[in-house]
Order: sequence, then C-alpha cells, then structure tokens
Amino acid sequence: MITAVLAGLLLVAGVVTLIVGPSAASSFGWFAYAPLSDEVFAPGMHFLTTAQILGWTFIACAACATAFWAGLAVARRRS
Repeated sequence: MITAVLAGLLLVAGVVTLIVGPSAASSFGWFAYAPLSDEVFAPGMHFLTTAQILGWTFIACAACATAFWAGLAVARRRS
C-alpha cells in the first residue's frame, strides 16, 4: 500500500515540476562560451532544463514504484 502511495506522490511531483518549471533552456552561460564548445551555435537546438530533468526523473521513479507494487500484488494473489 505504501508503495502505491509513493508512486502516486512521485507521479504528481513529476507532473507538477514539468508544468511549473521553466520550459526553455538557457542559451547563455558556460555552454555558450565559444572556445570551449566544439560546435557552431545552433539557435534551434535546445537542451533540457534542470526542472525538466527532475520532473522526468520523478515520473520514471513513479513508473518503477508502480511496477514494483504491481509485482507485489500479483505475487500476493498467487500465494
């Protein structure tokens, strides 16, 4: 039961993080420093923001917790 609650909380946290977090990656700072980059600046290329990475990580952990909970539920029915 606690695994299902944990999975639900992780899923909600991931979705909220993706919705509330900034959606555009920064095009300035260390990665835009020309001598350290091997490629020409491509304005259409975007990287994930920290909030997006965190949100997708929460959602992936929720999927793992849900799979674990489902495995426990199936094992309890068989025994």
